[in-house]
Amino acid sequence: MTLSTAISSDNELLRMMLLDAKAQRNAYKPGPYWKRKSQSAAIQIERYGLADFRGTTSTIGQSYADSVILDVRHNLTGGPRRPFRFLLDSVPPFNRQFDAQVALTTTYSDEVRRLRRVLFNDSPRVRELLGKYTMPPSLRGGCLEYIEVDGDKVAMHYLTLLHEHDLVAEKVKFPAMRSFFEIGGGFGTNVHLLLENYPNIRKVVYLDIPPNLYVGTQYLKSFYGDSVRDYRKTRRLDRVQFAKNDELEILMIAPWQIEKLDLGVDVFYNAHSFVEMPQFVVANYADRLARLAGFESTTVVMLSYDPFDPNTTFDPALLPGFFPSKSFGRSTFTALDGKYDRILFTSLR
Repeated sequence: MTLSTAISSDNELLRMMLLDAKAQRNAYKPGPYWKRKSQSAAIQIERYGLADFRGTTSTIGQSYADSVILDVRHNLTGGPRRPFRFLLDSVPPFNRQFDAQVALTTTYSDEVRRLRRVLFNDSPRVRELLGKYTMPPSLRGGCLEYIEVDGDKVAMHYLTLLHEHDLVAEKVKFPAMRSFFEIGGGFGTNVHLLLENYPNIRKVVYLDIPPNLYVGTQYLKSFYGDSVRDYRKTRRLDRVQFAKNDELEILMIAPWQIEKLDLGVDVFYNAHSFVEMPQFVVANYADRLARLAGFESTTVVMLSYDPFDPNTTFDPALLPGFFPSKSFGRSTFTALDGKYDRILFTSLR
């Protein structure tokens, strides 16, 4: 089967997710950190599609993608904010003022990207990672944050996650794993890297809130086609299970579907998003995970910010307490671009 390199639109799937999400209890709805971003992103996805969601023409991927946010007007979509968007887009002198701001910000952004490319290109760590792992196509979706290595363009976001993965892999034996479950997978980068580097991993569960789930679904479909089982295919099932075979299978599920999972996984993984949720939401996820078949032998990996912002997140030191049956180790390491440290908790097996 020949796969398209484009990220296709499926607005019917998006609307289906969003409609079903409205009927769920609060444990499965976006918390304060994500509520407004999710509402804005849903409107922009229908308006712009996903061809440039990592570029400059929207804020669809704000807070989880490597998009370049230059124009705050993109966030003034829908509801009572819509008249302000019209005002700032179309009415002088407001539109001229904001257009001038965007032009100036673009100049600064271009220079920052140039300097980041210098930083990454001069990093021995980048060469080490690219020599150790397979780097799949990484620019799909209009990525502008990339470097060129030996003539190949490589997304810095992919390199950052590969750096994280390499440090996690010192504790977790991914070559021995067959199944993987991630909550809050961004737009699918981590799953993409795992599948391209570990052919032994054949079964994946990917859970996220709509519309982030939609973005991840369509992104991964552009690489793996029908191996991605989207929400449309599972929403009516009483039990969501892996097929009993060795074919690649990526189950893209909404938060409320965790109650219907009837399977086991070798690794559960969360990077950064747990601390962006209300604590009762994390507690519910932890309880549901504990009910999965064989969870006592599942390796749990959790990454987070250090330092964290108490106004938008909670202390990552609390994360192990949500899994009282697990014994955890802890380590701290620095991100590839040096922006902040991350705290890593892994269960001890």
